[in-house]
Amino acid sequence: MSRINFFKVIMIMAVLAAGMPVFAANFGTTTAEFLKINPEAAPAGMGESYIAIGEGTNSLQYNAGGLALMDRGEATFTDIMWFNNINMLHFALGYPFSDDFGMGGSILWINYGSFDSTGGVAPAVEMQNGVLNFGAGKSLGESVHLGLNIRGLYENFMGDSSFGFSADAGAVIMLGSRNFTLGLTAKNLGILFGTPDPLPAELGAGVGFRLFNGSFEFLTVDLDVRKTLNADNFFAGIGVEGYIMQILALRFGMRYNNALEMDALSFNSVSNMLIFSAGAGFTINDSISIDYAYTPMGDLGAVQRLTLKYRFGDSRYAKKMADRNVKIEPKAIEVPEVNVSGGEIKGVSFKPNISAGNVKEWTLAIKTSDGRIVRSFSGVGEVPKELSWDGTDAYGRIAKSDVNYVFDFKARDEGGDIIKSLGHIVTPKQLKFVREEDMRFVPIKGEEMLVAPVTMLVSPDADERKQVPFVMINRKIKNVQDWEFEILDGDKTVIKKFTGTGMIPSYLVWDGKDTYGNYVTRLKDCRYVLTVNGIDGKKAEIRNRRVVRDTFVISAKSRRLKMAGRIFFDANSADITRQMEYKLDELAREISGFTNLQIYMQGHSSMEGDNAHNQKLSQDRAKSVLRYLVEKYRVSPLSITTVGYGADIPLDTADTEVGRMRNRRVEIIIIGEKK
Repeated sequence: MSRINFFKVIMIMAVLAAGMPVFAANFGTTTAEFLKINPEAAPAGMGESYIAIGEGTNSLQYNAGGLALMDRGEATFTDIMWFNNINMLHFALGYPFSDDFGMGGSILWINYGSFDSTGGVAPAVEMQNGVLNFGAGKSLGESVHLGLNIRGLYENFMGDSSFGFSADAGAVIMLGSRNFTLGLTAKNLGILFGTPDPLPAELGAGVGFRLFNGSFEFLTVDLDVRKTLNADNFFAGIGVEGYIMQILALRFGMRYNNALEMDALSFNSVSNMLIFSAGAGFTINDSISIDYAYTPMGDLGAVQRLTLKYRFGDSRYAKKMADRNVKIEPKAIEVPEVNVSGGEIKGVSFKPNISAGNVKEWTLAIKTSDGRIVRSFSGVGEVPKELSWDGTDAYGRIAKSDVNYVFDFKARDEGGDIIKSLGHIVTPKQLKFVREEDMRFVPIKGEEMLVAPVTMLVSPDADERKQVPFVMINRKIKNVQDWEFEILDGDKTVIKKFTGTGMIPSYLVWDGKDTYGNYVTRLKDCRYVLTVNGIDGKKAEIRNRRVVRDTFVISAKSRRLKMAGRIFFDANSADITRQMEYKLDELAREISGFTNLQIYMQGHSSMEGDNAHNQKLSQDRAKSVLRYLVEKYRVSPLSITTVGYGADIPLDTADTEVGRMRNRRVEIIIIGEKK
């Protein structure tokens, strides 16, 4: 019997494929048959077609990229039953340390027992193999997941030992959604010492399709192809797995192997090149599963596998969905008392207002307005009736009362649902437009007068939205005799005039009508002129300024009101497209430069559909933008106001597809102070 070199599968990156030595040599069919055995029962029952769908401890054998997709911790024990008392034991452990990073390790021990290969002429033969494997996977965004395995190899043949190592790399790529996946692998690249036998370097690819119920896969199909680089072997396979009531799993697999015998082209000879496998599994409480697989191995007989798997920890997918669908409850926890003395926070007490019966875990984080965590508190089970913060950070430094501290409270129930409450610990000063004549905004340099259609943008009242407020300041003429403020249309014709004597008003509202009482429809074409005459004969003018700026900004010292941008949507949809996500990411970076922030999100729709449908659709669009900023960038929802206007305020009145596309939007206005 020729020396048997047993080596198992993991993946190496494509760049490693060019850099690590691969030794070409011919090896026998018997050895090749041994090398095709993989430990765990569930993939074996699917004909070992698992390159595109592995995402647990089985990723250590099939595709290391799946380690980045591991949903929960897993511990797996497998007993592999073969002929001639060959005993194979396999143990694997894996855990997702974050939403985009998982690690795992496994050990496989094969003892071929003692057998007589010469009919009693020579001593009995003994042989063992050991494989120690370590792997890690990392996600690059939502679609690409990469992994690398490093494996140590040991073989003992009649007292002679051989050692080696290999490395495998893999990638799992989402093809548009998590239902369709592409798997790519490069495996078994390395070297053995003490033996001339090569490692069966292999390239593989697979396509997977899965149907989910939450995080549970109740139907899975995988199609794989693999090529051994230092031999003529080529494999193709398909596997199917289906669950009945999330308890009983049934599996079927078929593999094509061109290394099997085919003397003549006939149905029987072609069928000899196919290997069929089957398996079943039983799951208990979504934590413990027992899987069995039956795999014929040609002349070597049938291999039977029995795997016991234990899943532990919270489902990463369930947690992600709960975080997305978090329920905001402003009064889930209250801040009844804040003790401030000498400009420092001496103590804050919180009182939770949630039912304690089904709380699984809770957290309370004290943060600055930019999201930096100052102190955090957490617990399991019932939330205390009162929580206290002594006003110090993790290093014992006392918090200042002039810093905008916020609290972020979360409680998760037994079903995985999250209740969240956010709020200010020390309420910041609210930004207001000063209307009193004896108070003035101090403008930034070069802007003696500030103009923007503020009320038109943020008011839910249709007539108020047509008004244009002006904030004015005069710093040139100290003793004013009279003043004149004119609004001109696109033809430079005066359509509205305001006049007065003495000090100019600091706040003036134009109702949007001309001298005949008709609303002006094209505000963007309008300009204004302010003329101020002094008692001493001095004169000052501001000319040819636009009434509506696109995008507009009101600035006053540190205060700023800005039309931040527009987010556009597909027809009849409130889902944010990838292109608009990039735009919101840029907006979030700009928002991070403001404090004492107020954000107005106004949803709009095109004219398709009835009024009720358009009203709801515009509200849903505004809420989608709110959810994106709150969930991804932790913007406090307490600083955001959303309103839906339906189709009442079109950005483009043209009855064209381009015009309708421009009207499907959310307009974002931010008011705050520059940091």
